[in-house]
Amino acid sequence: MILEKGSDNDYLLDYRHDRIPLGLGIGCDLDKHLRFKRGQYNGVLGGNNVGKTYFMAWYFLCLAVKHGLKFGLWMDENKKGRVMRDLIQWYTGRHFKTLTDEEILKAGGVIECYFFFIDNKELYKPEDLLNLFETKKPDGVLLDPFNQLNRPVGYSENVPFIRSLKHWCKTTDTALYLTMHPNTETQRKSSQYPDGHEWEGQPMMPLKHNAEGGSTFSNMSDDWINLNRLNKLESMKYFTMVDIDKIKDVDTGGSITNTDTYLMFFFNNGLGFTINGVNPLAEVQSKWQVKPISNKISVLGEDF
Repeated sequence: MILEKGSDNDYLLDYRHDRIPLGLGIGCDLDKHLRFKRGQYNGVLGGNNVGKTYFMAWYFLCLAVKHGLKFGLWMDENKKGRVMRDLIQWYTGRHFKTLTDEEILKAGGVIECYFFFIDNKELYKPEDLLNLFETKKPDGVLLDPFNQLNRPVGYSENVPFIRSLKHWCKTTDTALYLTMHPNTETQRKSSQYPDGHEWEGQPMMPLKHNAEGGSTFSNMSDDWINLNRLNKLESMKYFTMVDIDKIKDVDTGGSITNTDTYLMFFFNNGLGFTINGVNPLAEVQSKWQVKPISNKISVLGEDF
């Protein structure tokens, strides 16, 4: 189809007058570098056990409670109950076992207004999974990880696979986040911090071209997120390091991070990440604070 003359006039004038809307943020320093944008394919790269699913689920929860978004999650390596437990703990800002059964069910009900989960006991072809997502009309979805989908593996297969993801994102106006692991090269000593570095011997942050399956995944992406965690270092194991390696459309917000200058997200005892002392979920968590009243325990937030 040939586009009509003048079909982009509104965009051109909006750009001229600084009316291009920014993508959605979550109210912390991450917003300077990463924004939620509909219709995009985004790569998420991180080594084994660095917490890719954990971080992305927290990020989605921040977007959900601030902007009323809905997310679909397919997580081959994580059970729904475990992720729900984390989501409830972040949402309430209270350790899970301090919540009553009633509070757990109440918070869980709110969470499931924002999230739905795809059964990971099934083996899905990419097109079947995307069709399943589409029945719920989400704003964003997570495919975690890509190598557990029922599809051929190899360079020649990766191009049509990613092309189909991008087409689905554009035609449904849905943001898709695809997680993957680094290739085997990143496991070598040359990919560790060198002798004399404060993080000597620990794995370095992977870069987008290190993605398992080749650089096709990053070349065709809109935005790209790298994650790392130095979980064998006592001083660093509670920090998730975030590196934004690609932002295709800077007009709608976002920018790459500088080399070796990572966004540092603190684990915060499991109550939801903080960055530079800012907790993006503080407002919603305040409704669940426990305060003594007349020698009894009362939970604020009964008006949900």
